[in-house]
Amino acid sequence: MQLELQKNSAFKQIKKFFDLKPNQEKNFEDFVIALLLENQKFNLIGKSTIDDLWMRHILDSAQVFPLIKDKNAKFADLGSGAGFPGIVLSIMGLREMHLIEKSFRKADFLRRTKSLSQNRIFVHQANLEELKDIKFDCILSRALAPLPKLLEYSKKFLEKDGYCLFLKGKNLSDEIVTAKNSFQFEYELHPSLTSTESNIIKIFNIKE
Repeated sequence: MQLELQKNSAFKQIKKFFDLKPNQEKNFEDFVIALLLENQKFNLIGKSTIDDLWMRHILDSAQVFPLIKDKNAKFADLGSGAGFPGIVLSIMGLREMHLIEKSFRKADFLRRTKSLSQNRIFVHQANLEELKDIKFDCILSRALAPLPKLLEYSKKFLEKDGYCLFLKGKNLSDEIVTAKNSFQFEYELHPSLTSTESNIIKIFNIKE
């Protein structure tokens, strides 16, 4: 019952900024069912977040969508984990999503659930340091690493005019200061819908 109430609340929030279709709602529901079943065998998401799954993971990922202008661009989700935000954003309409995840078990889950999206999803089971010869227009990440490390990862994957969208927590101000020691970049901050301590940071014009 708690998850059902949360689902309805999450859908209501998403519909404020996105025209959520019935088939997309069904895909989200099926994805959450698959996630909960898999999580009983393997820790895809922290058990403490299960009761808050719809808000903490689905809505948290979905809120990135309005910040993306070109839905036909080529996207990468670094350290995709259980598919947040990559699978969520793919279900919403991003045409080409690459999920990069080093864990075999998590990558296997991503391969088994990618059919819930009507758009193209490619799963790369690899360490970020090992992946080569591939470029993206936009790089996404959630809860992977501090900002300086994210920029270090992103620089080799990002197209010349590309940008990054990272979901970040309360340490973001300090991370920006540290990142500025190694990189030049412009950025925008967008308040999170799911936490008063969190933001989505859009980073562009990145130079070392």
